[in-house]
Amino acid sequence: MTVEINSMKGTLIRLGFYTDENSLISEAFRALFEIKPELKKEIYIENYKNGEISLWSAAKAAGYSLEEFKEILRSRGIAIKISSTKQDSDARLKRVFGV
Repeated sequence: MTVEINSMKGTLIRLGFYTDENSLISEAFRALFEIKPELKKEIYIENYKNGEISLWSAAKAAGYSLEEFKEILRSRGIAIKISSTKQDSDARLKRVFGV
């Protein structure tokens, strides 16, 4: 199967449908998430649980409002981490709103 997939990737790139492997993989994931949007949600829940992404970023990337995402986390018994410093909050606001 791996040989066949590599052959298909190479052929699609050679034919000019994709400029490189990264653009092909990126579009493949976009299509996968359109077909199975719950996978995207699961990825960002896991990233949030592991501390790899903030609550706000996880909600936005998964396609939910902050309150919707918090409710999903609560329903699964996942603790919502609150930033304890003003500096953390200010840094997040700057990233999100550019202020």
